[in-house]
Amino acid sequence: MIYYDGVTRAAATPSKPLLRVVKPGRAPRVQEPVAPGHENRKADRVAKEILRRVIQGDFPIGSVLPKEADLALSFGVNRGVVREAMKLLEMQGIVHPVRRRGTLVKDPLASLSPDVLRALMQPEPGRIDTAFFRGVLAMRELLDVEMAGLAARHRTRADVVAIQRQFAIVRGTLAEPARFQEETYRLALTIARATKNPLYQMLVHWNQAVVRDLDHVFATIRAATGPWVSGMEMFVRAIADGDEPAARQLVASFHAWASPRLLATARLANGDPIEEIRG
Repeated sequence: MIYYDGVTRAAATPSKPLLRVVKPGRAPRVQEPVAPGHENRKADRVAKEILRRVIQGDFPIGSVLPKEADLALSFGVNRGVVREAMKLLEMQGIVHPVRRRGTLVKDPLASLSPDVLRALMQPEPGRIDTAFFRGVLAMRELLDVEMAGLAARHRTRADVVAIQRQFAIVRGTLAEPARFQEETYRLALTIARATKNPLYQMLVHWNQAVVRDLDHVFATIRAATGPWVSGMEMFVRAIADGDEPAARQLVASFHAWASPRLLATARLANGDPIEEIRG
């Protein structure tokens, strides 16, 4: 790998520190070796910070980002790190380099990147954008209800056997919270496969990423309780019987119960006043 120290360029490995060229009569100073992936981690941090500033409007949509050298100075990194961060942001659909103009800022809402979704949901560390989160929950409900209906409509005998088997596994993990959550995730994937539409499997993975990012919020609705088991048992039976209306209604009822609790928990986590949350 090639490392830059601002004076010379040399090939180096983490086991061979890079020596800076010095004038005659001056003792050489050894530069610390660069750990593998260190520059990439710096690039990740710079990319996340630029994304955060885009979302907050510091870098408006359609504007040109500051020059590479200015960004490097601002973040206290070398230009190579900024260049790598720009590549990451370009892959996420946040920026677009234009010859002789610079790097243009794009609309984050046009991006399909999970990293952008995370940044939109948590624009600041430890704080949830509850308006955006409300939209996520509304979309989640629509997709869950549709997935339930399609699973009941298109399930095969093999699907029913797989769903019932996985539900039995979930029931056996009620006393193991971590495993219960993992097996419930697998149950959702098994139901998604029954829809015969692979996009629903992608959406289950996407939902799981949101749940993990906001674990402290979703923990309020994921307790392994008797009512949850009874409700899921009815849901599995509705899919097995091909009862599409019942499957949709059960999922809609769950979201009608869960979404207000999730929003209230998110606002509590933000430190919003109790009076506003009750209102």
